[in-house]
Amino acid sequence: MSMITWTKRDNNANAVIFVHGLKGGQETWSYDENTSFPSLLAADPNISDHFDIGCFNYFTTFTTTYGANKSIFQRLFKSRKSVRKNLPISEIAELLRTEFEVNLDSYEQVMIVAHSMGGLVAKACILGHLEENQTTPVKGFVSLAVPHTGAKIANIGSFLSSNVQLADLSVLSDAVYDLSSAWVNSATPPPPTKYIYGAHDIFVDKKSALAIEALKKDSTAVDEDHVGICKPKSCDETVYKAVVKYILEFESICKPPLVIKEFQDNRQYDDHLFVLKLVIADVHEAITGNAKGYFFNAEEARKVFTSDRHKKLLSELYGKVKEVYKQEFEHHIANKTTPDQFVQRVHARIMSEDSGYLKTILAELDGIHKKGMIHQLANSADTSVVWSCNTKLSDLAKKEGGES
Repeated sequence: MSMITWTKRDNNANAVIFVHGLKGGQETWSYDENTSFPSLLAADPNISDHFDIGCFNYFTTFTTTYGANKSIFQRLFKSRKSVRKNLPISEIAELLRTEFEVNLDSYEQVMIVAHSMGGLVAKACILGHLEENQTTPVKGFVSLAVPHTGAKIANIGSFLSSNVQLADLSVLSDAVYDLSSAWVNSATPPPPTKYIYGAHDIFVDKKSALAIEALKKDSTAVDEDHVGICKPKSCDETVYKAVVKYILEFESICKPPLVIKEFQDNRQYDDHLFVLKLVIADVHEAITGNAKGYFFNAEEARKVFTSDRHKKLLSELYGKVKEVYKQEFEHHIANKTTPDQFVQRVHARIMSEDSGYLKTILAELDGIHKKGMIHQLANSADTSVVWSCNTKLSDLAKKEGGES
């Protein structure tokens, strides 16, 4: 039986997996019977369009006995219920690794949102991936009030209970120390991690919730305690918005880099409008060929970014590229430069401003693909892109919307 309980499973390319902490379970994430962290994500259009949502559930309880009046033989041989025991963090991590191999193996990216001890389980699982394969399917890790250096209350609890999980959570325990050391010294860097702590958390203090390696930019405080931090009642809660923001950041960062393919010109693009415009404008054949190559790579890039959020970012970027084109076109008209010189200036502007004015969160979209955008604009039937130096600015003003 799988240890993953799915809130939403639509065979998306990516998944968000929640991992609860000590004495937790599915209820860890529930504000009430109708609202939970996973259900809020499943209904969020920014997430639900390309993420499945599930929870990894494992056995954990402070109870160490199964009934004072029953002998060990009665419990083992007469009960139909499975006899479960509290497992150490390292063994729970192995169970999570099994889920990755058997039930999560089809996902391109998995983001983990873990609370309290669940974060240590997630870290141990990720380290196991990295040690064995030098890579991990976990592409982002959100740490919610995770005791990266242990919890003082666990030291007290370990005197009252033989629960092995309490021992693992104790300050300066071998489990905590070994995990922190392995995480920092891993030969293969762990996935990007964001640390969220509750300002009112009396169980896991700020020093422990923010791991030693945590940078200020990766750390977030929320007005919650140890329990409330994982139970947002709506999408308006700060902790919910922070987690969504980080998941989307992870997704963008971890996309495979775009490959600039060699353009094989089999004249399959000769019927495109931008080629005709380049030819009519008497642009040199070398520029025409390059334009087709740029167009090809821009098309390849556009296929990768398919979510509504990416489309919005691409739309903004197209607007900036068009503005560069308009500015250079005015220079072209005023100085009567050749079409070759005009195209070269546009490309030079794009390359020089690629890290500034044309900067985009889509980090994989480099200057080569942005060059292709100007040629895609020329290929658009509803946009007038003029390459001829004989055209005057007054002619452009007559165009619908004043676009060039």
